[in-house]
Amino acid sequence: MNQQRLIRKQIFAVHFLSPVHIGTGEQLDNHDCLYENGRLLRFRIEPLLEHMNEPLLEQFVHDGLMGVKNWLQRTGLWQSACLYEVGVPREPRWYREPFRPFIADLLHRPYLPGTELKGAIRTALAWKLLQHQNLSNLGNRIGKRQRNNRIEEVSDRRWAGQWLSESLFGSDPNHDLLRCLRVSDSTPVASQRLKVVPVLVAVRSRNGLQWLQTPRSQNQPSQYTPNPSQAVANFCEILDGSVQGITLTVEWDDFLTGATIKKGDERVAVPEELNGQNFLDFVRQWQEACNAFARQVAEREKNWWQEVQRQTTNAVNQLIAATMVRFYEQLLRQMDAETSAVFVNLGWGGGWRTKTVTEFFGDETVQHIVRRYHLDRNANSRPFPKTRKVAWRGGNDYAPLGWLKLGCLPNETGASCRPATWPGKTGTDLLPP
Repeated sequence: MNQQRLIRKQIFAVHFLSPVHIGTGEQLDNHDCLYENGRLLRFRIEPLLEHMNEPLLEQFVHDGLMGVKNWLQRTGLWQSACLYEVGVPREPRWYREPFRPFIADLLHRPYLPGTELKGAIRTALAWKLLQHQNLSNLGNRIGKRQRNNRIEEVSDRRWAGQWLSESLFGSDPNHDLLRCLRVSDSTPVASQRLKVVPVLVAVRSRNGLQWLQTPRSQNQPSQYTPNPSQAVANFCEILDGSVQGITLTVEWDDFLTGATIKKGDERVAVPEELNGQNFLDFVRQWQEACNAFARQVAEREKNWWQEVQRQTTNAVNQLIAATMVRFYEQLLRQMDAETSAVFVNLGWGGGWRTKTVTEFFGDETVQHIVRRYHLDRNANSRPFPKTRKVAWRGGNDYAPLGWLKLGCLPNETGASCRPATWPGKTGTDLLPP
């Protein structure tokens, strides 16, 4: 007789603890945006192009929106085609500073993709599995892959962790351990809720905190400055703590949790290295794994900024470093106080440490990967990385990127979430109380 399929649904409210940017991979410029009197306006370009005659179009191509500004103001397009208008600390240098849009739906409404959160969960679970099973021997699989019964080096760093991931979760993505966990996209918000911030690159140098002024190009080395206002920036659309009301749903499908699912079952790919453990218990405890991983990242980032603060003599940069230290101290206190919440780092700019588990295998493995993929451009950074991305919100307001909290809400049945660690091991244990 077929086992009844049970699905447990958890609904989470999203709380932004720092600016979050999840990009599309594309870049905008002065043909999409207009800067005026400390305000940046982003427009939908399609309706503008539909109304431009040939001379206007030529002027737009040559000078961007500034070239057709007077025409825009004379028409209703200034209001109807404007997605948002926000204050920014300074004007983008359009031809040397990227402008990165936030991922949005067809109505230009930003949202958090479920794939982004599931990727963060996968990283946290990988870290938990490595810690729990002490699988330090798997470090030699980073940067390599198995194909046709042969071990090969991976030249593309985007796939450098594939063999390690397959060793932990299974080799078949359609039947691996995370198939039973489904993460939805978040509810969208209006484009007017977006903000734009310049994101600077902070550098830890012998003189303490410096800022990237000119990126390395060809034979020219990178140039640094102690003045953050002179630093080169990525201008990013972000969502932050001013945005409320976003929710997302995580579903646990017990179809893969029955007693017939065991090591070697043809329906499920499971890693040999787990040696007969209850594999799905690790996935079931994804909230606990996320919080443990987030804590160790926050502690290490706090220590990094404390070292930078001690080395820095410039008063402005000392203040910025102290601000970053306080952020992580507050984040760690919040983790202690709100044990039922889930803390994660999502999106662009959170740093190498939030996206990989390579540090588990020690400094030698880290340095091998850094050299193998030229991650520090042969700068021999120790510890790696020596840079951090910092969002500048104007004045003395600086913050790291990517931190958010998921607070559990009651579902449709009125049942609230259980604690992060779920003791149940069977499908019936996953039913709402």
